[in-house]
Amino acid sequence: MSALEPDDPRSVGDYRLLSRLGVGGMGRVFLGRSPGGRLVAVKVVHAELLRRPEFRDRFRREVQAARMVSGAFTAPVVDADPDAPLPWLVTSYIAGPSLERAVAEQGPFDPRAVLALAAGLAEALVSIHAAHLVHRDLKPSNVLLAEDGPRVIDFGIVRSVDADSTTGTGHMAGSPGFMSPEQVNGDEVTWASDVFCLGAVLAFAATGANPFGGGPTPALLYRVVHNAPDVDAVTDPALRALIADCLAKDPARRPTPREILARIGPLGGESATALPHAHQWTPAARPTRADAIPTMVVPPPGPYGQPDGTAHPHTRGDTPPPPPAHPHTRGDTPPPPPAHPHTRGDTPPPPPPAPAGARTTAAGGGGRRSRRAFLLSGAGAVAALGVGTGFWLNRPAASDAPAPTPTPSPSTATPLPPGPVGLWPLDEAGGEIARDTAGGHDGTATGVSWQADGGGAAFDGTGSQIVTDGPVLKTGGGRSFTVAAWVRLSAVPGTFATAVSQDSDTASGFYLQYSSEDGGWAFSRPGLRAVGSTAPATGVWAHLTGVCDGRTRTLRLYVNGVREAEIDDTGAAPATGAFMIGRASYDGTAADFFPGAVRDVRAFDRALPPAEVGRLV
Repeated sequence: MSALEPDDPRSVGDYRLLSRLGVGGMGRVFLGRSPGGRLVAVKVVHAELLRRPEFRDRFRREVQAARMVSGAFTAPVVDADPDAPLPWLVTSYIAGPSLERAVAEQGPFDPRAVLALAAGLAEALVSIHAAHLVHRDLKPSNVLLAEDGPRVIDFGIVRSVDADSTTGTGHMAGSPGFMSPEQVNGDEVTWASDVFCLGAVLAFAATGANPFGGGPTPALLYRVVHNAPDVDAVTDPALRALIADCLAKDPARRPTPREILARIGPLGGESATALPHAHQWTPAARPTRADAIPTMVVPPPGPYGQPDGTAHPHTRGDTPPPPPAHPHTRGDTPPPPPAHPHTRGDTPPPPPPAPAGARTTAAGGGGRRSRRAFLLSGAGAVAALGVGTGFWLNRPAASDAPAPTPTPSPSTATPLPPGPVGLWPLDEAGGEIARDTAGGHDGTATGVSWQADGGGAAFDGTGSQIVTDGPVLKTGGGRSFTVAAWVRLSAVPGTFATAVSQDSDTASGFYLQYSSEDGGWAFSRPGLRAVGSTAPATGVWAHLTGVCDGRTRTLRLYVNGVREAEIDDTGAAPATGAFMIGRASYDGTAADFFPGAVRDVRAFDRALPPAEVGRLV
């Protein structure tokens, strides 16, 4: 959450805007207050989207779909105006992290917590299906963990079971790893498709990994259609059987949401979403209603939740822990590259998933309690309800500080990860020196205009630059590093525009940039690019993170904390020259100057995991 920026509206309709919750390539999300004093999430689309003739019709459809659904575990639309000069949508304000973030930060949940999650999500599907709709995009980032239970959000690609699909030819609606086989194959999508997605979500909650592994999107989709899910790491036999049944390839063999609720049964007579461990709450995480008193979730009798007293082995040795790649990951094989060093090189066939150990959590009750409390108490960053895949920011907006969580004992406290080796806030009031407040690699600023009130350094796109005396990162083969920055384009350039790079003999060793050839943000090496799906917009701040993982030899691009692309790093080369902000180099000369503003540039000498990337935003 951050203060409103100068170009942000102060009100939308009858709603006063208080602060900015987040921003994506498709819209800005604000915390607002209704005329009656209710806190709401207000989404306003970017003006350039209105140039698309189909946009208002699609926006109108998703608003209508979201309004049709009502239930305890879905979040309602409060107000909307698809015909406004800038269409907007007002939704319930949800305090709590997404399931994706909760698992990334706290590790997998124990079986009883997964059962509570399953009950809430199954009931949400009952409400969605009762409206004769298929959600089609149930995934961990579309599940928010509110203080009184999970909420299913994002009705952007929802479809009536009676209507023709509005998805364009050749485009699959859904997210790799959380799509049903019929979605991948382009077959008829029914309510059973949502149950398959539910099974994948529950497996992720229970193990911290996707049941079909990770890796390049084509390989992942192949496994969804042809391979059996890997659910061996789910320790509770009955929960494992339920997840396996949901993930049946044949839609007719999957249980219905009501059958799932019947199999889970009433959790000891208590609500499936009751709030345990009230004494561990911090004031910021307490519910606002005086009568919202937490109660303990009690497992039902029988196999579904009888604790055996053993520790949960949360280690997956066969599936990488990061979330699946974005469906628009640009890793395909292009035509022969032209002379420019940024041309994307050939990408080898997708390799089989490499063994990688997932997060291991300590045995014992303490770890279990903190995970359940995080799941069901709403601890974590404040999250705005996201509606509309491809149109809305559908992830929780991270706060400036880590969310309050139960304090561990000294014997179990985990040390904080190392910080950046370089941090350039770019908050100078003037002068020719850009301070590195972390590593002492101060840069010389040339032709840079310093913006007040956190506006960063403004670059003119033709000659402005910030250059250090020497290298900051080691970028050769097998090396891991991460670079991140907030960027804002003053104009969409017709050439490459690089925000952060590091020089080598003939070209930069890496580029965090705008790719004019692809029309998107990219994390690049000479000869190849990981290109995101978020369309850059002028005058809008976007957070870019490029992760080079030397262990797996991959490049990953995150936009606003969400991973949008991953490719094989086949062009690793040492960059022993200066670290640069605002441009790159090519053929030994300055190139790819950035037109716009840059702030809060960070460099790490390691590959940041998704949870740490999210905390940068």
